[in-house]
Amino acid sequence: MISAEEDVKHLVKALYTASELPSRGKSYSIQCNLFHSDQKVISWKFNEWDYGKNNIVLPCEARGLFISDDKENPRIIARGYDKFFSIDEVAKTKWDWIEKETKGPYEVTLKTNGCIIFISGLEDGSLVVCSKHSTGPRDDVNKNHAEAGELKLVEQLEKIKIDPKTLGAKLYENDITAVAEYCDDSFEEHILAYKDDSAGLYLHGINLNKPNFETWPINKVQEFGENFGFKPTEYVIKEDIKSLKSFLDNCSKTGSYNSKEVEGFVIRTHLFLDNSDFFFKFKFEEPYLMYRQWREVTKDYICTKSRVSRFKKHKFITNKYLDYVIPILDSDPILCEHYMSGFGIIELRNMFLKSYGMTGMEILSHEKLQELELKNAINYDKIDENTKFLIFPVAVIGCGKTTTALTLQNLFPKSWGVVQNDDITGKDKSELMKRSLALLSKPGMKCVVVDRNNHQFRERKELFSWLDELKEDYLPYDTNIKVIAWSFATIDSLDIIKEITKERILQRGDNHQSIKLNEYGEQKTFGIMSGFWKRLQPINSKSPPDEMFDLIIELTVSKDDSSLKNAKTVAQNLHLEFPILMPTIPTDLEFKEAFDKALSYKPTVRKNVGNNNKRNGKDNSYNSVNKKSVRKPNVHAVYYSATIAEQNELINTVVNLISESDINLSKKTSLLEYFDLNKYQREFHITLSHVSSAKNGTQFQKDMWSRYQQHYKPILKKLKDTPIKENVDPNASNILSIDVNDTLKFKLDKLYFDDKIMTATVKVDSECIYDPKGKLIPGLGCSNTVPHITVCILLEGTKPFYSNTLCDSVLANGVVDGIYCIKFNDPKEYNAAVRINL
Repeated sequence: MISAEEDVKHLVKALYTASELPSRGKSYSIQCNLFHSDQKVISWKFNEWDYGKNNIVLPCEARGLFISDDKENPRIIARGYDKFFSIDEVAKTKWDWIEKETKGPYEVTLKTNGCIIFISGLEDGSLVVCSKHSTGPRDDVNKNHAEAGELKLVEQLEKIKIDPKTLGAKLYENDITAVAEYCDDSFEEHILAYKDDSAGLYLHGINLNKPNFETWPINKVQEFGENFGFKPTEYVIKEDIKSLKSFLDNCSKTGSYNSKEVEGFVIRTHLFLDNSDFFFKFKFEEPYLMYRQWREVTKDYICTKSRVSRFKKHKFITNKYLDYVIPILDSDPILCEHYMSGFGIIELRNMFLKSYGMTGMEILSHEKLQELELKNAINYDKIDENTKFLIFPVAVIGCGKTTTALTLQNLFPKSWGVVQNDDITGKDKSELMKRSLALLSKPGMKCVVVDRNNHQFRERKELFSWLDELKEDYLPYDTNIKVIAWSFATIDSLDIIKEITKERILQRGDNHQSIKLNEYGEQKTFGIMSGFWKRLQPINSKSPPDEMFDLIIELTVSKDDSSLKNAKTVAQNLHLEFPILMPTIPTDLEFKEAFDKALSYKPTVRKNVGNNNKRNGKDNSYNSVNKKSVRKPNVHAVYYSATIAEQNELINTVVNLISESDINLSKKTSLLEYFDLNKYQREFHITLSHVSSAKNGTQFQKDMWSRYQQHYKPILKKLKDTPIKENVDPNASNILSIDVNDTLKFKLDKLYFDDKIMTATVKVDSECIYDPKGKLIPGLGCSNTVPHITVCILLEGTKPFYSNTLCDSVLANGVVDGIYCIKFNDPKEYNAAVRINL
């Protein structure tokens, strides 16, 4: 048997190995300083979506894992619970699995509603207090959860006259981590209220500092907590699964426990197999779904001053809530500001409930209100002859979505329709949904394919928003519309799709509304296609907006008649899921005839692609000239840059960083919205040297510009008088970028943002450009004082150059109010392609 010390060494080795993985199962680490010690600890974590997967084995399932930065004798300093899931969320939390694999007694603890805090100790008795993934002093956030948790802990110990070192020594001697929930509305509001005497640290677990999850029984936790002044977590014990289910069912009827509103329970038990600890959650849907809905519509109103709310449940009472709160919000801008910062949410909700004279559960159970809700709601579960269907393809160019759609339309010409986005030439993007709903409203029409690539979350969200906004302009309010996705493309299949779709586009030639092969040439056509491949965001059914699909049908792209096969797959899936739409499956002969007819389709609309503004008095639309896109470039370099090829990975890194940061919830939500809507920059690049610095910059910047000009002089000379077929996206500006086959090496450093822009600073060496053979090019580096990547424009109209202003401001004045800073914890070295921009 290996020792505990060897066990931790093996874990650390496995964690470092996992940090080298490209994606699935990848570990991330960040070095943390401690509040009261010169020691450093490493915080380890994984992507949230990697937990609980049968096909991903993680070195440790802990959420919250801090290990001493000691390569010879590493020690687990603090350890959270293994991630646990709600009932029915994964296979191991389905009731039949729980009944078969777990044994009583079942400890049912109240689910507290705050932020998790880990508390452990060092050999000298110093306390180590951690938030989920960080500890120690930080200058990159405006709210340090670990620091706030420690202040509260010291305050509670002072009240009972216990030296903090006494607690620290106790934790160290037993090699354990105390797990508490910090619940305090004066620090951070959640859904349930914690004020005055109810605010504090609720102790709900004590874990052994081991790689495998071992935790104390709740009675020992309570005894420990009582000795050190923690607030107790209420609990009951149920001896068997039958009494457990009965207890949970009774509580869920009222959404409360002992007449008190609670969010749910955490159930702690053991597995039959090896007696190991096993946790799962039981959360109440109501009234918390309703409360969260009220919170979101309030934020929407504050931001937009529009009360158009798109929700399926509680329509009547939510409108009553808005009737009450809107006059208050309109008259109190300070309240609005506090609300968006996460304060006053519960108070405003309680003001409404008091005025209405009912609690949340009374509202939900009141017979008259239930009648009104039913009257104002649609039964989305009822599928009958009045149900309508919309289909959103998720694809890239050449996947065969239109051929698949037309095949099905040919089979059912009276009940199926197709609206092609490429047939719409106006500027109103919502015209796609308007035409689709207009067609769906026609007598006998059951299903319409909204034919667009929809390859990004932003585009799918657009469609759902337009549907909510426009539906009642075309159809009765109580029409139940089911939305189905056709998923043609996944990341795993993208390499195959690229080859097949290239071949298809070559065969298709100009037989398309906008992509004209013979006119654009292969290079530009494939450049446009490449943009779609890079921007592809496959369907993720567990997150918005894709969680709103009623059915997702997985399709494949192959060389031989895949659109015919996909049409059959669609029919088979619809026959199983929605027989009212597909009562019988057509014969193979009928499919073949419909498919052959779809192949003969010829578009009648010519759609302009790109920026059709007139420049310099000339019409630049593609309709105006029937030529390949050729021009003689201006060979005077405007700037030298390095373009990041791994943009999707970098975006994921930024999203993970924001998600796991300690910034307030409303700010975090609004930032992540930009990524959900794909509002980040179309291309990530680092400016290396700009012509403006040759005129107005420092001597260093002027010298750097001269070195770039001198080094790339042969390329600039060769370009002179050489007409170039542009290899750029048709939506790009007049800037022409030339790849020079050299590479910049860099690492991410910090993410800065204010209310206007988000930028990522990077670390580069003073000489950081490498030639194609990997040899360092002397003298070439980055002339910017703070090398950076502009990630997002947060305020419309802000120029990307403002990133320089923000970085220079931080350099001169530090992180002041209104500016946020989060440090990257991924030490990976990225490569970027050096370009001359003419």
